[in-house]
Amino acid sequence: MDVRTFRRVLRVLLDRYKPRNWAAGRGRFEVLMSIIVSQNSTDLVTERVMNALTSQVPPTPTAIAGMRAEKLARILRPAGLSRQKVPKIREIARVLVERGDEEMDAFATARPSPARRMLLELPGVGPKTADVWLSLVAGRDTMPMDTHITRLVRRWHLSSGKDYERINADLRRYVPRENRQAGHLALIYFGREICQARTPRCEACPVYDDCDAEDKRPRKDS
Repeated sequence: MDVRTFRRVLRVLLDRYKPRNWAAGRGRFEVLMSIIVSQNSTDLVTERVMNALTSQVPPTPTAIAGMRAEKLARILRPAGLSRQKVPKIREIARVLVERGDEEMDAFATARPSPARRMLLELPGVGPKTADVWLSLVAGRDTMPMDTHITRLVRRWHLSSGKDYERINADLRRYVPRENRQAGHLALIYFGREICQARTPRCEACPVYDDCDAEDKRPRKDS
């Protein structure tokens, strides 16, 4: 898929999903927790878990660092991988408290590259988590990628890269800067709803005619 075709596809998906920044109005640390909790979970479960958490304690580093690990794990358990997520979240909270930066001001105001490096230094924060936070919270020019977007990149031949950074650099050539925040959300929604991993729903695909995937399936009426 060439750049022109991809951008036509992206316009269709942006119009279909009309993605909104779900992080708007939420605290910076709360959003970072939500991103970590969402790993290997669904949006619905993540929202339910975070609502359960914030109903019991303020979503601040001090409050989370002071929680018993067992209680936090019990709340986060429905989202899966609580044994891995809880230590990461508690350690991030502790680091922010020790730095005296519970509002994550240093991360939000730093220039993009230093801010990304600072985030990656936090326990359990990888490139995707850092890029999502920088995009949705700090309004930085990033193009976050999850497994759904990476799958689309492969299917549409947008990159031959093998690692996150290389694939991300290639993808940024296709996505206009002004569309990167909403675009990454639209691509995720499309990957979840239509272009799924095992059985893509080609019969319901809104960009079927522009798709050049090898595993593209014929429409039933074709």
